[in-house]
Amino acid sequence: MEGSNMLLNSKLSQGTFVLGLVVTLAANVGAAGGTAVPQRDTDSVTGASHGGVKTVAAQAPDLEAIFADVHYRDIGPTRQSGRFVSIALDPRDTSTFYAATASGGLWKTADGINFESIFHIDDVFSIGEVAIAPSAPDTVWVGTGEANNSRSSYWGNGIYKSTDAGETWKHMGLPDSGHIGRIVVHPTNPDVVYVAVLGHLYSDNPERGLYKTMDGGQSWELILTDIIETTGRFENETTRHVGVVEVVMHPENFDTLYAATYDKVRKPWTFNPGGPGSRIYKSVDAGANWTMLRNGLPMGMLGRIGLAVSKAAPETVFAVIEDVNVDGVSEDEVYQALLNGAPSPGRGNNDRIWRSSDGGATWEAVSSPDRNVGGGPPYYYGRIIADPNNADNLFMLSSGSQKSIDGGREWVRAWQGIGGDDHAVAIDPNNSRYMVLGYDHGIGISRDGGQNWYHADNLPLAQFYSIGIDEAYPYNVYGGIQDNGSKRGPSSRVGSISFEDWERIGGGDGMYNVVAENRYLYNESQFAGGFGRLDLLTNERSSNLRYNRPQGEEQLRWNWNAPIVISPHDPNVIYHAGNVVLRSTHRGENWTEISPDLTTNDSAKIQGLGNIQYCTIVSLDESTLVAGLLWAGTDDGNVWVSKDTGANWMQVNGNITGNPGYWVSRVEPSHHDPATAYVTFTGYRRDDFRPFIYKTTDYGETWTDISANLPAEPINVVREDHRNRNLLFVGTEMAVYVSLDGGASWHKMRGDMPTVPVHDLKIHPRENDLVVGTHGRGFFITDISWIQELTADNLSRPVHLFGVETAIRWKNTDRTERSAQNFVGESAPTGSVINYMLTSPLASAPRLRIYSGERLVRELTGSNNAGMNQVIWDMDFSRERMEGEAPGRGGGRGGGRGGRGQRGGRGGGNPNRPGNLVYSPAPEGLYQVVLEADGQEYRTNANILEDYWWDKRF
Repeated sequence: MEGSNMLLNSKLSQGTFVLGLVVTLAANVGAAGGTAVPQRDTDSVTGASHGGVKTVAAQAPDLEAIFADVHYRDIGPTRQSGRFVSIALDPRDTSTFYAATASGGLWKTADGINFESIFHIDDVFSIGEVAIAPSAPDTVWVGTGEANNSRSSYWGNGIYKSTDAGETWKHMGLPDSGHIGRIVVHPTNPDVVYVAVLGHLYSDNPERGLYKTMDGGQSWELILTDIIETTGRFENETTRHVGVVEVVMHPENFDTLYAATYDKVRKPWTFNPGGPGSRIYKSVDAGANWTMLRNGLPMGMLGRIGLAVSKAAPETVFAVIEDVNVDGVSEDEVYQALLNGAPSPGRGNNDRIWRSSDGGATWEAVSSPDRNVGGGPPYYYGRIIADPNNADNLFMLSSGSQKSIDGGREWVRAWQGIGGDDHAVAIDPNNSRYMVLGYDHGIGISRDGGQNWYHADNLPLAQFYSIGIDEAYPYNVYGGIQDNGSKRGPSSRVGSISFEDWERIGGGDGMYNVVAENRYLYNESQFAGGFGRLDLLTNERSSNLRYNRPQGEEQLRWNWNAPIVISPHDPNVIYHAGNVVLRSTHRGENWTEISPDLTTNDSAKIQGLGNIQYCTIVSLDESTLVAGLLWAGTDDGNVWVSKDTGANWMQVNGNITGNPGYWVSRVEPSHHDPATAYVTFTGYRRDDFRPFIYKTTDYGETWTDISANLPAEPINVVREDHRNRNLLFVGTEMAVYVSLDGGASWHKMRGDMPTVPVHDLKIHPRENDLVVGTHGRGFFITDISWIQELTADNLSRPVHLFGVETAIRWKNTDRTERSAQNFVGESAPTGSVINYMLTSPLASAPRLRIYSGERLVRELTGSNNAGMNQVIWDMDFSRERMEGEAPGRGGGRGGGRGGRGQRGGRGGGNPNRPGNLVYSPAPEGLYQVVLEADGQEYRTNANILEDYWWDKRF
């Protein structure tokens, strides 16, 4: 790239032409050979030139409307779709089905190839179950709140109903149900519905059990519940409500029901997998009365239970039962361990298969006691499926799903080359060879009984934990995905972003991905596993960089998502954290512990159940202003600062008035003042959804609550803008919010991004993009250059022309073949994006003129709507076509975007590319943009560069 850098510097030093102005443009060579693109003229950061404008009292712009119209580019990826938890086939045509996700909404297809998101509810995104009324298939029920009890299982707000096949939805009650495990609709009466409600995941609440409606959801009756009363046997025992996770109906006698209760409690540091309340019940009178089934079934301490029946053998019932009893250990001892959240004193016979051939009167264990058929944590799976046409064919869903063809006695791998962490399978009741499978990374469809599968590659539903960016041209985005490793893809490119543009760069459950010098990628999987360095130039990987103490010493504890930080002052310096902070000065090849244990080191919590390590550091960062100024936050509520590269640490969370002591979701050092930092806490794991965000300006000595008007949504991340110190962004479990005044007030940046958990945010320092990493809908990107200019002064103007970001005329390069069936992500606009704001509508459309020196090279027309408006100059000159001359280049961009929800002209040629003109490419250079609005002129500059980075070999 050295030659390209010299050429670029030469181009810029030639005095790029612009209306007689003296303009200095800096082109810096990056450490890895990249060239820093010149950005906007610095004057334009605080506003364009407003020559001749009189001071006029302007109506304040409607910021809520402006931010409601923010456009996010949805870029994918797709093959790594999120967790599908429930599938409902339309009985009229099973090619039409509904697929529910854990955190990405509800999707519908009519052909198994094209999918549409159809559940757009502002305050809910997680679904536990979807069900169709067999006698009225346009009636669809959705139970919100995922029923799998994972560390990222989200809550819902009740049950919804559609009577028009998903076109519209109505909330039908059970608002405090939390999580819904199953819905059964009466086969002949669509108004009769049974709903299995688990209740809250992290706390006790009364609205749990089996509910029934007989009037289509107008009213609900609790027909089965269990309450574990205080008996005084144990100090930690309290009265607890037990939920229902499963309900199935007799295939012929619709008044006969089987239901499974589920006794469990999850806390931030443990998952209590069972108790005396997990049982199987039967009703023969449509839920009026219930009998606990016992004969042959295990009793004592049980966990999750799954049930199945088949129309091929109506009296046969199957159950998969998580048995947490321990041979030779008393029930009281096991229960005490569960209540304490500690590992039980042994291992029970987890996930055996039980069968009854007489409607539940008697049971036998049919699977081997030595075989854990579930193959994974029962709280995350716990599903058994019976073939509707052959009761001996069973499927046990898990990380490696199993199949039995003899009624549950022998088990083999169910399918190959598809799935992994399977959670749902729907079988055509009239053709068992047709199956739809839902798993942690998408949907598979088989038409031959599971021998061959089609995986849908057009669902942008990745569940990111953490994201990263680099400084390439265009820059790349990186993300760690739940159960699907880490991926890298372009933020933009010529044309759309295709499935084939993404590549796998890490395995396991992907976590942190950070890039140094535009060349070295550091990433990891869960609990810092597989922590390594990848040379993006040579593709050489250095694995096993995770620090381990010498044998015989107490090893570190690592969070599921252990932070990795590259020093902004020295790319060779890497920080990592377990329960202590680690520092390497040689790219991770050696490590030094630079802190004591920064957690509470609570011995009662560090050895919890449920694949959890607790008392760990979860957020770590170094100031961009002062080397060695470090901030750290822990999952047990501690916040620390070090001013001397870890030689000394000061604990500052005790200075935070109102500090909840919850999980520290983020520490964010200021980019403008070394004494300023932000910290957020999340109450997600305590069922406390209040927003907790604080700011210090004195290294943590004092703190100010800046939650202001933020809604009751747990906060995952806060970012301070690098250009505007008053500009803050937070990502919550629902959306992105922005503050223009340092946290005194907040606005929802909903735009066209769906309701989804926002786990991470990055602000690209060169492109001024906000990159959003969601846990359910993949990546979104929006340009925030105009938001950086929303100062009080600019907001007071009747018209404001924003600075224009540098545009690059990208070269068209050869691309691999791609499938037309795959999702395509949206690239950045091709052209120079010109934004302006009007506080009130204008009488006529404003005009924009583009000048090269004193030469007028293009005229464009904008929108006169109040609010934010956008015109895209396609980087072409225009002139009148001479008589007899053939038309010039046609098509192309140049349309405008109106305010208040109007999105006209993205990619269209009208009205800014009339056919009576001839067009030619604008050469590289600096141009002046003049906006004429309401009789006044407003000016700024627009810079165009050629593509010096098109050859990726260099």
